[in-house]
This record gives sequence, structure tokens and C-alpha cells, in this order.
Amino acid sequence: MILMTSRGQSRINKKEIQKKINNTISFLLKNKYPVDEVQAQELIDYFSGEAPLGDTTTIDDILDSKWLLIHEIIEIAELKKMGFQISVQLLYNHPIEVSQAHLKATKYELNFASEANDSSWVKSRLVHVRSWLEATTLPNELLDQCQQILNRFS
Repeated sequence: MILMTSRGQSRINKKEIQKKINNTISFLLKNKYPVDEVQAQELIDYFSGEAPLGDTTTIDDILDSKWLLIHEIIEIAELKKMGFQISVQLLYNHPIEVSQAHLKATKYELNFASEANDSSWVKSRLVHVRSWLEATTLPNELLDQCQQILNRFS
């Protein structure tokens, strides 16, 4: 079964997606990030529409990258902790909260990648962080967080 989203389709079935999520959650728990259950359908739903800022990251991009999957699981977990039901509409209806969860996930992602000595990943992601600083849609508090991430991992 191929899972379709407007940001692409996944060549991986839902059962395999859940297995990857569960392995990532095990990694996070071992590394002292408290995460509750995240379902494959939540990840699929989160990627089921166009991103408001034109992000073209696909679900397969996420599933093919340990660091991106860690990032998305943390982002979803943080949104669930805020009481949200996971859907693509969060990106449109609660952009500040999504941005907060996104930045928290970025900190964890970069920290884990740094601990694994994956400097090429960290460098490539810092390019993204710099572009977020140029975004005029973020409030000053979140721009400050972007700058802190950049300072910490540069």
C-alpha cells in the first residue's frame, strides 16, 4: 500500500512507519527525552497537506533520515503535550505553537547529532536555522531562540 500525501507519497506501509517510530521513541527514552506514544497515522496526518511556507520535505525524507525522524517525533510529542490533535491544520491554525515545538525539536535533533559526531548534519541544518532567522513571520521570542540554536551549534 502506498500512502499518499500532497507532499508526496510514501513507499513504506503504515506498519513499517510505526516500527520506525517505535524504534525512534526507544532511542529518545534511552536518551532521557520523555515521549508518549506517537502513531504512524499522526505522522501521516501531519504531512497530509501543503506546508504554509512551502516546505517540500516529504514523509519519505523523514523516514529515510534518523535525525529528521527524531525531529518530527519530538515536534509531534511537544504539540500533543500542548493538547493538540495532530493534523496538517495545526500548521495553519496554530503557527506559533508549531514553531515553538519545531524549535524545541531542532535543539534536541542537533544535540543528538552533535553527540553522535555527525558534524555534516549539524552544518546542513544550521543553514536552515539561518534561513528561519530571515523569516519575518516569526515573533521576536522565536527569532531569539533561532539565534540561540545558531550560537550553540555553530
